Amino acid sequence: MRKSSWILLLTFPVFLFSIPCEARPSAEAFEIGEDRVSDLPRGKEADGIIGDFVLRNGRVEALVSGNLPLRRANMLVHVSETTPGCLYDLSVRGSENDQLTCVAPGDLRGSVSGIRILDAGAAGGQKSGAAAIVVERTAARGRGLAQRHEYTLGPDAAHLVIVSTYENERKDNAMISPEPWVMGLTSRLETAGIVVFNSQDPMDRQGYAYTFLGESEPMPENGEVQLAPGAKRSYLLAVAPGRSPVHALGALAPLTGPTGVLRGSVLDDQGQPIVSASLNILFGVDDQKNETWIPAYPGPDGRFELVLPPGEYSVTVEDLGRPTVTSRVTIDGGGAVQLDVKMEAASRVRFSIRDRNLPTYSLPCKVQFIGLENTEDPYLGVTIRAHGCHNQYHSETGDFGVAIPPGKYRVVVTRGIEYDHHERVIDLAAGQEVQVKASLERVVDTSGWVSTDYHNHSTPSGDNYCGVDDRIINLAAEQIEFAPATEHNRIYDWAPHIRKLGLENEVATTAGTELTGPGSHLNAFPLTPVPYTQDNGAPVWVTDPRLNAIVLRNHQGGHPDRWVHLNHPNLGRDFRDRNSDGKADGGYRGLVSLLNAAEIMNYATSRASKDNLTQGSLEVLLPRPAVEFDDQAGKRITAFNRAFAWMQFLNQGRNFWAVAVSDAHTVFDMGVGGWRTYVPSSSDRPDALDVHEIITNSKAGRMVLTNGPYLEVRGQDGALPGATTRASDSYALEVRVQTNTWVHVDRIQVLVNGRAPEDLDFRPTTHPDLFVNQGAEKFRASIAVPLTEDAHLIVVAAGESATLEKGYGLAWQGQMRPCAFTNPIFVDIDGAGFEPNGDTLDDTLPTGLVPPPTSGK
Repeated sequence: MRKSSWILLLTFPVFLFSIPCEARPSAEAFEIGEDRVSDLPRGKEADGIIGDFVLRNGRVEALVSGNLPLRRANMLVHVSETTPGCLYDLSVRGSENDQLTCVAPGDLRGSVSGIRILDAGAAGGQKSGAAAIVVERTAARGRGLAQRHEYTLGPDAAHLVIVSTYENERKDNAMISPEPWVMGLTSRLETAGIVVFNSQDPMDRQGYAYTFLGESEPMPENGEVQLAPGAKRSYLLAVAPGRSPVHALGALAPLTGPTGVLRGSVLDDQGQPIVSASLNILFGVDDQKNETWIPAYPGPDGRFELVLPPGEYSVTVEDLGRPTVTSRVTIDGGGAVQLDVKMEAASRVRFSIRDRNLPTYSLPCKVQFIGLENTEDPYLGVTIRAHGCHNQYHSETGDFGVAIPPGKYRVVVTRGIEYDHHERVIDLAAGQEVQVKASLERVVDTSGWVSTDYHNHSTPSGDNYCGVDDRIINLAAEQIEFAPATEHNRIYDWAPHIRKLGLENEVATTAGTELTGPGSHLNAFPLTPVPYTQDNGAPVWVTDPRLNAIVLRNHQGGHPDRWVHLNHPNLGRDFRDRNSDGKADGGYRGLVSLLNAAEIMNYATSRASKDNLTQGSLEVLLPRPAVEFDDQAGKRITAFNRAFAWMQFLNQGRNFWAVAVSDAHTVFDMGVGGWRTYVPSSSDRPDALDVHEIITNSKAGRMVLTNGPYLEVRGQDGALPGATTRASDSYALEVRVQTNTWVHVDRIQVLVNGRAPEDLDFRPTTHPDLFVNQGAEKFRASIAVPLTEDAHLIVVAAGESATLEKGYGLAWQGQMRPCAFTNPIFVDIDGAGFEPNGDTLDDTLPTGLVPPPTSGK
């Protein structure tokens, strides 16, 4: 291989992103220090820290991860190995739109020997102006296989060249896989030897492409190459970002053959640019008649300029709410074709949603569009977006518009479980704009309490690609008032995003993390991010949850308000059977004393069973250790009934508080808004919440778990959930239940030491006088609980005959049955201190093995 020949590729002029020559700085490579963090690439998936390396010119900016301890882009980038020397960020210069998680040349992973910047001469800089970074792993470090990966960027190149060289210094054969490992992108397609990708959310308008260049060694069909002892091979990979997948492809197409240009515009009938449009270009049909469509997007002025290989193309221009426009074009090598598309007016619904008690306040909300008669539900976008996810739209303000296809729809506007809803049918004609004006009233009085969600995620977590802003909008639209940031293995702070969105009056937060690994997970907050360091300064997960809990409690010197809870726990494993062999071994002894709470309700087991309508989210009323539900693929799953195990453990004196969370990873289907926890607060305003007060009340067990009903319970002496109190042969509970207009309650049950006495089961058919149905208030009673022993009392409000579909649609929250329940009030009847009764509720105590759903009563 001659370096001079591939250096020419670095200077190949590509006019895809042409900018004036005087605006193009020379290609440069530098290491990020404290004084250069402002030079890091930006974007949704940007992950640069101090010690990484940047390559950039006037067109492209890239980041190569440094040879740093524990360096990885996120927890799912090769879970058990680090990835120094890989491409973490790549975007069009100045776009601040990195969407890449990792490109590992040759599936590079594990430790490397060194990373350095090549001097100008070694990088061909004296002749070409290129800049380069080289990553090396010696044969000694690589078990006899030496690797060298040279990242080179020319001064005017719209692509990065990665030259990977492998040399086998072993005495036997070595296997290599030259194909790059790519993470964080979607819609992988290949045409004319170029592989293209789109962003997880196409509306992020960033695509990527790569191709192996002509001087690479031949690529094997199965992706693996066998190197004989002493053999040496090199592969040249060109990688490009673009403002769309076709743009990225166009940055590489001139390297593989002749090209032409397709340029034009997408305008509406008034001559205004349609920036939301997509140009889908048909690149070919394979032998199985599978079509390869690759998208491009117009710029802010509605114009586009695409570099394409010669050929005939079908171009379909689409935009929500407008008729599709299809054209055919022929691209000749060296030629240019003009395609100006004029689209008809969009059919659109314009919303103006206000708070009825604050008529000038534009209210964050959620809208569902439900197709009627022959109209299908519209598809507004991927599940991770707030501004259009399947048939929903979540807005940070009450003033917004949504383009949808013409048709007949039921429009449902909601704002969480405390407000009423607005519902109407619209018949939307082509090109028509319909106005929906509504005032939502906060009908449920939650004075003195705030809604919280102590566990949900966005893209910094690594196991999802929901944008942080999308998550914040989702929280505001569903009226979650306090939500700590709990990203996986990364300390993160959502406050800057909340301020940017202007939602300080809607959502309060504090920085935190979820410490995650192949065993028990724990959430902790408040913590302090350490910017531009690995994981923002988060600790490292270990197997023993007790050690994790201790580390989290003492991290960064400890904090008097530090909260630590156990996530989606396997209670049998954690507290009785640590090796999950089905035999009790004591579990992780002492773990309970290190926890503030455990997640008893989250999405994992809160799905309605198709053949057991009492099951979805009503686990606390099911006297059995396991539940069944259908996963998203329709597969029947057996899982622990955590609520049942929790009450068993309470009876053994293992006291830990229950908390309900969403564990959200998307906006639609697995978003926030379902399971939440109410906690006392002296202020109901998110912008005035006292985090210390909320955590103090939570640590005292003053929490009510709910997915819809608002449940208030006080003891006869004013005791709240979490309290231990004194009584004799009876204890009265003051119970009140409120619901909004789409939540239904038809059962109130008091559980005594985990059992459900029939005389403490209240239904409209048996106690119609207690189900008052006065506005939002649905139930009010003073319930005397007879006692013959010390008892913990839990009150449940349930809607056994209804779902939450009105408020959540077809998402998983919509399948759930309305349910709320309290943490226990402990009643000591003899003054000798509370004594648990040891009742196992007619079943064995759980182990780490999932029990059969038919065991127990």
